[in-house]
Amino acid sequence: MKKKRSIYDVANELQVSVTTLSFVLNGKGQEKRISKEVINKIEAYIKEIGYQPNHLGRSLSTGKSKTIGMIVGDINNPFFSEVASVIEKIAVKAGYTLIVASSNNELNQMKSVIKLLNDRNVDGFIISPVAGIEEVIADLKKDEKPMIIYNCYFPELNTFNILVDNKQGAFEATSHLYDNGFRNIACITLDLYSQVDRIGGYSDFLASKNLDTHILQLPYELNYEEIINKISHFLTSNENLDAVFFSTNFLTLGGLKALSKLGGKYAQMGIVSFDDHLLYDVLNPGITAIKQPITEISSTIINNLLEMLDVSGNKVTEPQTIIFPVELIVRQSSFKR
Repeated sequence: MKKKRSIYDVANELQVSVTTLSFVLNGKGQEKRISKEVINKIEAYIKEIGYQPNHLGRSLSTGKSKTIGMIVGDINNPFFSEVASVIEKIAVKAGYTLIVASSNNELNQMKSVIKLLNDRNVDGFIISPVAGIEEVIADLKKDEKPMIIYNCYFPELNTFNILVDNKQGAFEATSHLYDNGFRNIACITLDLYSQVDRIGGYSDFLASKNLDTHILQLPYELNYEEIINKISHFLTSNENLDAVFFSTNFLTLGGLKALSKLGGKYAQMGIVSFDDHLLYDVLNPGITAIKQPITEISSTIINNLLEMLDVSGNKVTEPQTIIFPVELIVRQSSFKR
């Protein structure tokens, strides 16, 4: 196999310095006052030999890798995949490659992924955190690594955070079920840090009406069939329940399967899901959902990170917390049938 040319080989063949070659490869020839003759010579030779610069070498010479590392909780979750898709489109237009990695909502895996991306010299991070990762995020902040935290955050860390109003959304979902005549409303959720505010909103509304809470908090690592079985057991063990607030759309899909299998009165239970889904509008009955503004969340994340990465500008992006409102999309599932 023929040995791949290094940047040093190409510079030697052109009889220019590695620095000069690097500037031209990165489109900074004119900015660095390199003569047009030399720029044309380098560009013509690069085209002739089909040279592809090594990205690690490029990052070492410029200090920039033109990559952004994004860490999601679970890439199978439609929320994360939709957010990543919008972010990638904007990042590519700005000249960046987006590297998406899933933590599977596990602390050790998130630590490993952050280390891997940091070792690859990504220019900035977009992180959906898990409990216990605070120290790692604090270290990134000390290293002045541009970073956006989304989905949930740690108030004690002075980071740039982008969220939705999870608590108000859950409060509104529960209130909507109450207004439609349901009184024994359950919350089926996950044992994740990101779900705390959704549980809180549900609990706060029921407390305001002096009603009991009925919470099933499932371990994240359960597979789909295990989720269905756990939900079925919970519902049959609490026979007075007449409605359910599901805190994620993945749980909603498992819950719908459980309710369908149980049949009878269970198929008539009121349902609201946190997070909308393409299927919810075509199911019968349609599923009422709390919708997050995916496009606005995604564009705000990447545009603020790009501002942090733009060293040529004078704008300093100060840490802040941006909270987007959510919207209740009403369909037939939240009405008595």
